[in-house]
Amino acid sequence: MKIAICVKWVPALARMKFDPETRRIVREGVPHELNGYDQLAVQRAVELKATHDIDITVLTMGPPDAAQGLVQCMAMGADHAIHITDRAFAGADTLATARTLAMALQTGEYDIILLGYHSLDAETGQVGPEVAEMMGLPQLTGVRKLEIAEKGDKVIVERELDEGAETVECALPCVVTVVEGVAPEIFPDRDAVMAARERSITEVHASDLSSDSSVFGDSGSPTWVSEIRIIESSRKQQVLEDVAPEEAARQIVAYLKDRGLLKPEARQLRRAPQPAPTSVKATQGPAVWVVVERIPSGIKPVSFELLGAAQSVADTMQGHVGALLLGGPDIGSFAQELGEYGADVVYVASDQAMAAYSTEAYTATLTAAIEAYKPYAVLLPSTVNGRDLAARVSGRLQLGLTGDAIGLEVDEEGRLVQLKPAFGGNILAPIFSKTKPNMVTIRPGLLEALGPNGDREVPVETLAAKVPESSPIRSLGIEEEKDVDVADLDNAWCILGVGMGMGGADHLAELDPLIELMGAEIICTRDVVDAGWLPRQRQVGITGRSVGPALYISIGVRGDVNHTVGVQRAGTMVAINSNRRASIFRQADIGVVAEWQAVLPALIAELKKEIE
Repeated sequence: MKIAICVKWVPALARMKFDPETRRIVREGVPHELNGYDQLAVQRAVELKATHDIDITVLTMGPPDAAQGLVQCMAMGADHAIHITDRAFAGADTLATARTLAMALQTGEYDIILLGYHSLDAETGQVGPEVAEMMGLPQLTGVRKLEIAEKGDKVIVERELDEGAETVECALPCVVTVVEGVAPEIFPDRDAVMAARERSITEVHASDLSSDSSVFGDSGSPTWVSEIRIIESSRKQQVLEDVAPEEAARQIVAYLKDRGLLKPEARQLRRAPQPAPTSVKATQGPAVWVVVERIPSGIKPVSFELLGAAQSVADTMQGHVGALLLGGPDIGSFAQELGEYGADVVYVASDQAMAAYSTEAYTATLTAAIEAYKPYAVLLPSTVNGRDLAARVSGRLQLGLTGDAIGLEVDEEGRLVQLKPAFGGNILAPIFSKTKPNMVTIRPGLLEALGPNGDREVPVETLAAKVPESSPIRSLGIEEEKDVDVADLDNAWCILGVGMGMGGADHLAELDPLIELMGAEIICTRDVVDAGWLPRQRQVGITGRSVGPALYISIGVRGDVNHTVGVQRAGTMVAINSNRRASIFRQADIGVVAEWQAVLPALIAELKKEIE
């Protein structure tokens, strides 16, 4: 069996800086490392090699120093290494990168192609599905468990979903993207690295892959980045040091009181959005589509957020909003609700085979609809299945795709500006697409939904469901995570953030009085999840979800960009950390340098005086 693993040598995100004078990211002197997800993919392949006859090849695309990542992979146990390097590849976006990787992989006749779920320096997860599409292979994304069947003819995996997990089997060959949990994070020792440096690495250049260099790099990229924008922080960044816990608590509560956050009505501010307009636009002009995502309890809140964003874009373009419902025979029953939240027309594609999400059926159906109606833009949620679907469709139609955007604008030329954050939201990168429709996935919890308007009546049109006669993928069942209720995170007015500075899972119960008093939800950093303190569904940041509470209180959170990008929309931020140099103090409105166990009881006591 042959396994190929695509890896990326990325800058250490926490060490990168931005020069506000030159308006450039300072990369000089910043150490690089193997992308975390990719390292897990290599480790899992090496583990499988111990019980199966497997030959492992690692590939990377990048400048000369990216070969260091290949050396690390060989030190971990990979058999061969391929370095795809050429100046012609410079400036490649995700589609051009996927095209290059697919060309390099085509000649290998690999049984399994592994990639990390996404690159931590780019926050996107589209390369894997785009590679799969270009190679005509099935895809399994967000895999946290990976096994090879006894006969070696298929894989059995567990996909991580937003609300649980799905067990799937897939015939080989296939493409798999992996997340945390698929393997332990193990680094090779010095002797193994030294030995790997003596091994050969095969170089592949643009001319080895195609005689047409225009398909690579910047010229082959359907998206491009305009001049980045600096977002000046409006946070007060007030830090209390050498202050008694009682005095620190008093000042924090006084600050919150002054901002009106302790009034009873403050808890309802996020629950009274502007209602959708009563008038329904005619289906003329540019169409802005929202691909709706459903869960057993109904429509996912993020779908309503996207409808609100679509209404704003459509108003600017003098166009209309279309909502696409793909699912089982009962899916059409949600059409009226989507109209109430801002859709001007609802398109329904229903089939029993589409009752549960399927990459193949949903991709074929959405692709056919795009080709038939030619919308101006297609918006999807940055959920597990939203990312899976968007990337596969973009690969099939060769469309530009912006992943994990946080906002949309329309410029004077009528172009859709897709905004992506960097450095915890201090920088926005405006992304444009050369292709139509514009395709964007948007992080949940960042945009405002319109309120429902029961007076809106919208037309409903039927789309043909495109269900394949057979599939190499078979779902073996979906299991919702037990005791994991995160439905209220998107609408929570107060959220508590937990970092490793809390000291251990046994301390979480000490937060209960504050949670009850404030009616708060709890979230955490990736390290907390990896330590097993809280479930991954409560992880916030680049590799997790985003939230936008009116009040965010962090306890023992270091404040690296990996986490703060997910809380940048919080109205007021309070930080408690014993380390004065913690980055969280540069993100917060008010913070206290102290042991949290000393401050927490005093803070609860002061809050009770104002709230109860």
